[in-house]
Amino acid sequence: DGSIHAVRKQHQHQQRQHRQLRQHQQHVLNHPGIVRFYKAFYVNQNRALFFIHEYYPNALTLREALYGLKRGEGGKLNVNSNHRTFHPLNESIIWSYITQLVTVVKSIHSGGLAVRVLQLNHILVTHDVGSGFTDEAMASGAGDGGGEHILMTNRVRLRLNCVGVADALEFESRKEVEECQKEDMRCLGRIILSLATGMEIGSDVDEDTLNKCDAYISQSYSSELYDLTMALIARKRMGRLGNLLDVDPPNIQNVCRVVGQYALEELDSVHVTVDKMDEALASEYESGRGLRLLLKLGFVNERPEFGVDTRWSESGDCYVLKLFRDYVFHQADSSGRPVMDLGHVVTALNKLDTRDEEKIVLASRDGKSIMVVSFADVSHCLENAYAELCASASTHQYQERQGAMQYK
Repeated sequence: DGSIHAVRKQHQHQQRQHRQLRQHQQHVLNHPGIVRFYKAFYVNQNRALFFIHEYYPNALTLREALYGLKRGEGGKLNVNSNHRTFHPLNESIIWSYITQLVTVVKSIHSGGLAVRVLQLNHILVTHDVGSGFTDEAMASGAGDGGGEHILMTNRVRLRLNCVGVADALEFESRKEVEECQKEDMRCLGRIILSLATGMEIGSDVDEDTLNKCDAYISQSYSSELYDLTMALIARKRMGRLGNLLDVDPPNIQNVCRVVGQYALEELDSVHVTVDKMDEALASEYESGRGLRLLLKLGFVNERPEFGVDTRWSESGDCYVLKLFRDYVFHQADSSGRPVMDLGHVVTALNKLDTRDEEKIVLASRDGKSIMVVSFADVSHCLENAYAELCASASTHQYQERQGAMQYK
């Protein structure tokens, strides 16, 4: 389709597995927090299964962004090295991340499905207008303390990647959806705990580490964040007989009630981002209007071959446009040196576009012809000359088609 996509290849799989992904994705295909899935196909020669997803240039995984790594280095990180920890995030940033992830989880769970890929290395962070990335941080990539300079604001766009792939690859041995949903909530708790403590928390975390994280987050963050995180972690509790009992985490509906008040702050942040995008779009639109005027002037000026009138561009409306072209682009000072004033060009084109009534003096290069016109007059001349040119081109093309038909 002419677009760039991300292709993921899985070896030694059965052909019918990709059908499970299609069934999964039809419920969550258009969610803004999920990387869009396009299709999956199977190659019989090497029994390879390919997944096609939307491609986001310069995107980092959340793991790479937190550790200050370059793209593609997240899988090379040795969690036992000195880079195991990163700089903990501010609470406002954490709530922003929670809000975005909760909306994705809610969409999937509401469809009777499970995420199963809620991990730091499956969450993409994209560089949108107003995002938390700075240009310097994107350019520098990794480095000592790089993680402290990447996440600067609470406006970072998160997208969950590879949703449904696990269901397609493990459809014969998949677990009950209810158990997978509970594991999703535990994974969400581990992500929050990782963001708050600056240490990547996995499913194999020991109790001593959890106790240290518990003490740190209770002292450094609000009680709301602490209570939500500990509830999602769902640590085992001691039973009456001295045995450890499993504790179920809260479901996504209960989490949504807790996150509700912070979702309003996230909505305000989204509105700020939309305003910045509107400003950028308006700037591009203004440039487009100027380009259209330049194209029309380029088509009309200096066309002596038009029709049978070899002096078409030297008379009438076209002569006014020729003098206006010199007024805009061929300014000179008293010594005859060219004046390269971009501000004058932009101002003149803007006034021409708005048909300003301001009067200007147009003079021929030999100084023998001088006329006083308004920008509105010049705009009227441009429209007439361009329309005449278009009509002639259409008539010529029609005559050529008729001639070709008669020849056949």
